[in-house]
Amino acid sequence: MNLPHPRHLRPGLAWPVLLLGLLCLTLAARPAQAGTAEVRKNFAPYVKQFSPPVCTGAINETVVRGLYRCEGAPGVGHAYINEAASLVMPTNSRDITDFVETGAGGKPVSDAERRVLVSDMIKNIRFERLIHLQQGKGGPKVLLLSAFDCPFCIKLERLLAAPNNRIDADIYVLPTTLDSSKNVNLSTVANIWCAKDNATVWRSTLTRATLSYGNLPAGSCDLGNQSTRDIETLIATLGPDFKRRAYPRMLLGNGQIYTSATDAAELSAQLSEGASNAFWREPLPESYINFRVATRAAAPTGGEPAAIGKTRTTVKLGDLFKRVTGSDDGKKPEKQEAGNEGH
Repeated sequence: MNLPHPRHLRPGLAWPVLLLGLLCLTLAARPAQAGTAEVRKNFAPYVKQFSPPVCTGAINETVVRGLYRCEGAPGVGHAYINEAASLVMPTNSRDITDFVETGAGGKPVSDAERRVLVSDMIKNIRFERLIHLQQGKGGPKVLLLSAFDCPFCIKLERLLAAPNNRIDADIYVLPTTLDSSKNVNLSTVANIWCAKDNATVWRSTLTRATLSYGNLPAGSCDLGNQSTRDIETLIATLGPDFKRRAYPRMLLGNGQIYTSATDAAELSAQLSEGASNAFWREPLPESYINFRVATRAAAPTGGEPAAIGKTRTTVKLGDLFKRVTGSDDGKKPEKQEAGNEGH
């Protein structure tokens, strides 16, 4: 944003206009996601709606914009919750068991709505936080779920690293481990993901099959095995063919999931089949971030809190200008059907 020099403005308006510009820059720079404290505040009116209680523990961001993971009481699975706390998805610690609209007037969420919501959540993965491998010249977007200690994953990385392969794709890796019961494995996943050049570290760790990478201090970033498990849990809701937790798996642009081939010709055929990128187009985060909020605000139901809690700050420029100058002058979510894969 280019701000005019004060000498080009009338004396009475010069600094107020500059201050207005700075305030606009500050608002534009606000993070896309609400804070976890704000989400907890939004959920507070609905705590008693759930038995057993959900979201009694820590609330953390997931790698999906506007979606949070909240921990339950001992023996109670975690849940996922949107920014407005109008949608809660409890789990049995592994799979999502329900989609619940909060509030006394909450209505059921149909299977069709669930598919749309989850598709939009997956489209709104913050890909800039994943391990990005530009394969060849780059190309179709590939979401790859892969374990550093998986023999077939190692074979796939060696294939991709071979100098004579002709595979062009933009691969975004969600790393995990075959054995999450071992702390050393969980640390390795986090250390690879949090490395400064994580793409190089990921590929070298797998191609050399060292099966460990412990060169980073604990807590160096907030990414790790649980971040990948969150996405796997979402993907599993798309249908029976999406429930398998085998590696390596690819979610491609045609909305289908594949067990990745480790043969060059077969892998190229899979990537060609899913090269449309249609699934990744037009992500609509409002479908889940503010799930049914507009309807609830327009027609609050008796017994339901009228306000859900603000998740974004909207300031009219006219009002903002009055504050600066002292003047008193007057989703439609797109349904994305995920196809069935045959691999």
